[in-house]
Amino acid sequence: MTNVLEKIKIDFDSDLLTATSSDEIRKKYLGRESELMSILANLRNLSAEEKKEVGKTANELRKYIEEKIAAIPSKFSSNNTLDLQTIDFTEPAKKNYIGKVHPVSQMIEEVIEVFGQFGFEWVEGPEIETDWFCFEALNMPEDHPARDLQDTFYLDKEMHILPRTHTSAVQIRYGLNHKPPFRIVVPGRVYRNEAVDARHTFMFHQFEAMIVDDVTTVTDCKSIITQIARRLLRNDKLEIRFRVAFFPYTEPSFEIDGTCKNCGGKGCSVCSNKGWMELGGLGMVSPQVLRNIGIDPEKYQGFALGFGPERFAMLRHDVKYLPEFFENDLRFNRQF
Repeated sequence: MTNVLEKIKIDFDSDLLTATSSDEIRKKYLGRESELMSILANLRNLSAEEKKEVGKTANELRKYIEEKIAAIPSKFSSNNTLDLQTIDFTEPAKKNYIGKVHPVSQMIEEVIEVFGQFGFEWVEGPEIETDWFCFEALNMPEDHPARDLQDTFYLDKEMHILPRTHTSAVQIRYGLNHKPPFRIVVPGRVYRNEAVDARHTFMFHQFEAMIVDDVTTVTDCKSIITQIARRLLRNDKLEIRFRVAFFPYTEPSFEIDGTCKNCGGKGCSVCSNKGWMELGGLGMVSPQVLRNIGIDPEKYQGFALGFGPERFAMLRHDVKYLPEFFENDLRFNRQF
């Protein structure tokens, strides 16, 4: 008897796929003369043990069939045809948009490609760091202003665990495990406790590069970065200026500015009315930093630089408000 019930279910499932009316299939499987109803009607003729087993299986099958049939009217009208009244054939079809790579991701991919043409190896590292890699190895002791809570998010200050504030930490990790000479470029997300405005967000991207060898000079730094900036911004006439600055991990150190594409150097909200857009910083690697990663500064030297891909994307695409890159507005993202 159980085999008969199994066959009824198989036949029902097969008929359900092609059913166009609930009335017809209901009559076939739940009508008075249906095989299932006949089995239920004759349960009294079975032994107590068979009645228990067959009755349970048959009632479960009836419930299953009733539930499946109940769903049919929602798809078909009473006249066994599609309910065309619910379909508006004059309504315009929804437009299917093809996905695109985010403009910041496009810039990062191009950064890797351009630096690769200058012999730089692409390196990645963890976004959660200890303060030794993020600060101490880079000449920032515990009382340095950059370690203040106003600048840094701490996951656990007592355990010295934090989201990295720059990708320089990856340079330290790489230097500890590789011998010079080497050239690396390190793109990635970083986090700082900064107020959101036209040029800042608390999460953004950086790409940092470092060369360590025995011949690099400041002139090399300025030459390479000028060529790379012009190629990334697709502007051979881009003006670059270098301002003397201070970074604990480089000496000498420089800030790098490029003429603001938004205003052409006249001054606007994007460049804080200065006519120049801050691009990043660079400098010769501090001898102490080299010692911290086991490299002899008497034998090797090098330079490090850091840029923000968002800043480059703003200049290239005339974007005036940096946080727009992270607001997930499709109207904005589909422009690129």
